[in-house]
Amino acid sequence: MKEEKDYKKNIILLIAGRITSKFGVAFYLVVLPLYILKSSGDLAWSGLFFTLSTIPAIVATPFLGLVVDRLNRKNIIVVCDLLTSFFYFILLLTYGLKDIYPVILLFVTIVINIISSIFEISSKVLFTELVSADTLENYNGIKSFGDNGAALVGPVLGTIIFGLWGFKLVLVIMVCLYFLSAIQEYFIQYTFSRIRHLEKSHWFHDLKGGLHFVWHNKDILNLFILAMSLNFFIGGSDEIMNPGIIIQKYKISETLYGFTSTSLIIGTFIAGLFIFKNKKIKLQNYMYHLIFINSLLMICIGVFSFLFYPMKQLYFCTFLILQFFIGFLVTCVNVPLNSYLQIHTPLEYQGRFFALLSFSSNLLIPLGILYSGFLSSAAGPDVTYIVNNVIVLLIILFYFLKRTKYIQKQ
Repeated sequence: MKEEKDYKKNIILLIAGRITSKFGVAFYLVVLPLYILKSSGDLAWSGLFFTLSTIPAIVATPFLGLVVDRLNRKNIIVVCDLLTSFFYFILLLTYGLKDIYPVILLFVTIVINIISSIFEISSKVLFTELVSADTLENYNGIKSFGDNGAALVGPVLGTIIFGLWGFKLVLVIMVCLYFLSAIQEYFIQYTFSRIRHLEKSHWFHDLKGGLHFVWHNKDILNLFILAMSLNFFIGGSDEIMNPGIIIQKYKISETLYGFTSTSLIIGTFIAGLFIFKNKKIKLQNYMYHLIFINSLLMICIGVFSFLFYPMKQLYFCTFLILQFFIGFLVTCVNVPLNSYLQIHTPLEYQGRFFALLSFSSNLLIPLGILYSGFLSSAAGPDVTYIVNNVIVLLIILFYFLKRTKYIQKQ
């Protein structure tokens, strides 16, 4: 009875710590561009700032996986949150140094982005260690619910607080948030099992070993390539195709456009709760089917854009309904996909594997947005929706048949 209580307590503490940190990230990321634009008044500087602050974290990500595989994961996330709190405190102390503050802000943001990357990887691996394989999908569902909640509430509160009381109060809140997150995670009961051969080997050998694992495990490799394909072809939906259809083509106001994200997030919330409560359906067995249905719904967005034009009310209502189901399906794919990868990737490789996954996503999503932007400009956002998702359907069919053969051989 006590073991069961401690088991659930550890999971709750980790999820609570993640939600607090995720809320902090969402809170700060919406305020930072507002502050930079207000203080500099220069969009070019804003773009340069975010490019310079993001690139180091992307480049460092593959190497962060090595750190996660070698060190105590609980200690990593606690130290990450304490360091993040400390760096926000530095920003608070130096706030009055107007001449050099932009440089300090840039340097601290680079460091915080790197810390955030290692926190994300480490907390994911720690989650695998704390949660049993048979309940991993359920608890990943509630984790997804918490992460999405933080991503929704954080920007709203951040914008309000920055608008009313300014950047300094935002920094005070960030210092407190990350310190609170570290305290929650400190009480997780966890025993670290050292992997001896990793401690003695060279980092380059370990990095190559992670790539070797992915390359020689065909099922993992297929799912990895599938995830990257989805990031590339679907990654531009929110940034390019949705505003292109709703705002540019149908002339629907930006205020109403905001409801499309709300509809999507409601779908993700309900999916998270469904996965947590679900005891009957093993969603890992239906990942390909769900991606297939999701792509069909996205094709419908493009097709209905032609069929319903110029009936904006009918199309907008249809779009909101489709967005709800897309949000539901995306979560019902992402959660079991992550769970499958966590279960079938040996613990000694998980840090490097999820670092590689994160690194590849961070590269392919911007490239996908760029590609979708050019295609939308040439052929229209609705055509882009249809073309991209037809390609996804073909990829799904290919890998579904390939995976069926793999399972039959097993």
